[in-house]
Amino acid sequence: MKKSISMLLLMVLAVSFVLAGCGSSNNTANNTATNTNTGNTTETNNTATNTTTEPAEEPAAEEPAATDEVVTITYGTWGDKADNGAEMKRIKAFEAAHPNIKVQIDKSMDWPWDEKLAAAAAANKLPDVTWLFNVPLAVGSGWLEDLTPYLEQDPDFAPDKIYGNLADTGKYNGKQFALPHGLFSWGVYINKDLFAKANIPIPSANWTVSDLEDISKKLTNFNEQQFGIDGAAGMADVLIPNIDNTLGASTWDGTQYNYTNPAWAQAVNWATNFGMKDKSSLQSYKKEQKDKWYGKDISGFNIGKVGMVFDATWSLTWYKQNLKFNWDILPVPGYDGQQQKAGLVTDYAGVTKSSKHKKEAVEFLKWMTYSKDGWLARIKDESPLASMPLVNDPTVWEAWLAQDFVTPGVKDIVKSIPTGVLETFKYQPGFADFTSKVKDKYNEKFQKGEARPEDVAAELQEKSMEYYNNAMAKITEATK
Repeated sequence: MKKSISMLLLMVLAVSFVLAGCGSSNNTANNTATNTNTGNTTETNNTATNTTTEPAEEPAAEEPAATDEVVTITYGTWGDKADNGAEMKRIKAFEAAHPNIKVQIDKSMDWPWDEKLAAAAAANKLPDVTWLFNVPLAVGSGWLEDLTPYLEQDPDFAPDKIYGNLADTGKYNGKQFALPHGLFSWGVYINKDLFAKANIPIPSANWTVSDLEDISKKLTNFNEQQFGIDGAAGMADVLIPNIDNTLGASTWDGTQYNYTNPAWAQAVNWATNFGMKDKSSLQSYKKEQKDKWYGKDISGFNIGKVGMVFDATWSLTWYKQNLKFNWDILPVPGYDGQQQKAGLVTDYAGVTKSSKHKKEAVEFLKWMTYSKDGWLARIKDESPLASMPLVNDPTVWEAWLAQDFVTPGVKDIVKSIPTGVLETFKYQPGFADFTSKVKDKYNEKFQKGEARPEDVAAELQEKSMEYYNNAMAKITEATK
């Protein structure tokens, strides 16, 4: 077992430097607000070498140097805040390694996250360190500290130790305001027992959308209320770069959105027609019917009645602890003639500008994001830890790969990361507002047949760039 993990680890490290190409920088220091050249989501150059300089001689910021005095910082998180939950375990490990820093969870921070952050900012009560659901909003609102001076002095924030372009997604106008603290991938979980019962071989990692459709139909037995897949209606965004490899998530190509590209309409039509209408897809049935079959709000996949479900690797922990059948996960299926692209998701955190203990806050942020010791402690204390590591270190990766939920499919997910594309919602300027105020209103219309993606593509193209440019203008003003 140790040998097989070590062999896989060598593979991970061999390709891990390519992982830097998964992100997209928001560095627009040399551009106007209307210039959208922010770096390619799928095929960017590795700009990690620009994030680190030689240690400076002067302090990182104009505040008193840290002393042995015990300092308490506050922390905003939507993670598990229970006394024995992951967040408290992380805090205790950090405090043990940093006896002069105490971390207190700010329990006033909760959902809706952006609104609670705005209220805290208005009352001058922002936590020192906080998770971020919408990074551009926080940057454009002036809530976040520029981390660049701190990172430039830290030898651990170096190109050979981090995944530079993932980190660069938290950089705006050449300044680092946020860092990823979690890395996940979308995939398709499968019930291996139902596959075996139907004499269906487990697909290879390079399976296709056609394979998924065929398997879904074979798994369906209406008389037993058994269906092929759940969640397929949510797959459109991850299918776009698999249909056309020149596009990233949400049609972003590195300079602009491309909703008029036929790949977007094809992906949406597939998610609508197969995900919401094919009788092998559980989403084609009304909630009342599903509640009658499985119980109110009960997942058909979780109780062994659905063969596949579209979900992300953040569910690995729950599935490992709760599913009563044999399961695995497969990468997002691809299309013939195109390179298969994984759909990646990052979570972010930052230090607030109002913090009176910025050095200590940065230390805690580092522990969660790019500290080797921090990641080893998280894997040990929070196991099973679903987030994949964000440091390029063999010891860290070996520890993560040794967790008991690491199935063959999880290893295939890891292999797919270097060519993956990063979801834009949390880091791309204006995209969250564009999604909630413009794009999402069409989903129900598509499902009801009241509109076609092809007919609204030009409007979405115009509006997506309008929201992007407006958000970048705010960020440019806030980061001067």
